[in-house]
Amino acid sequence: MSLRESNELALSQQYRLTATLESLQLTSQAIEESGIGGELWQQNQLKVQEALQILENAVDLYIKEFSLSLEKRSQFWEGCTLGKSHNRVLHRSQPPAYLLQVLQGKGDPNNPLHVGILVGYRFAYLKRFLSRFELPEEWDVDLAAATFG
Repeated sequence: MSLRESNELALSQQYRLTATLESLQLTSQAIEESGIGGELWQQNQLKVQEALQILENAVDLYIKEFSLSLEKRSQFWEGCTLGKSHNRVLHRSQPPAYLLQVLQGKGDPNNPLHVGILVGYRFAYLKRFLSRFELPEEWDVDLAAATFG
C-alpha cells in the first residue's frame, strides 16, 4: 500500500468513526427532544450520555494519535472488531477477563487495541439500544448509517 493510499484509508476511517458518533448523538437527541423514549429512555439516558462521552474522547484519541501510525491503526480496528463481536454474545457467556477490564475502565488508555475494544463495544451497544425507538419522520436521522467497520 502506498503512502497516499494509507493516508486516504486513515482519513476514510476517521470519517466513518466521526459519522457514526454523530449519527448516535443525533439519534439520542431526537429521542430526547421528541419524548418518545418514555420510561425506558429515562432509565437509560444517563448511561447513553456517558457512553457518548466515552466514545467522543476515544474517537478524538484515535484521530490525534492512533491514526498517524499504521500499526496503531491496525490494532485499534482489530479491537473494534473484537468489541463489536463480544457485544453481540455477552449475554450468552461470561466475557473474557481482558474485555471486562477494558469495559470497567481498567484497560490501558494508550493501548490502541484496548481503546478499539471499548469503541467497538460501545458503538454496537448504543446502536442496538437506540434502534429500539422509532423516530418521528421529521427527524432525518439514519441509525442504519451508524457503521464503523
